[in-house]
Amino acid sequence: MQVIKRDGRLDDFNSERIVKAISLAMGQTQGGIDVNLANAIAESIEKTFGSKKQVTVYEIQDLVEKKLMASARKDAA
Repeated sequence: MQVIKRDGRLDDFNSERIVKAISLAMGQTQGGIDVNLANAIAESIEKTFGSKKQVTVYEIQDLVEKKLMASARKDAA
């Protein structure tokens, strides 16, 4: 799967980038970092978009936010 970046470039999907972004957001909260939740969200996103050939960074970002809002870690969204 390819990710369409903000500047229009294409890059290979990398779930570790999602984990890193979620971890950075969680690190700014009092709840701290929950790596298990970050990994679970990244895996879920990969499964959700797995059949698509291309996905935008905005689509990924929106889904990450929705998944965080549906979790106990709304503070990280």
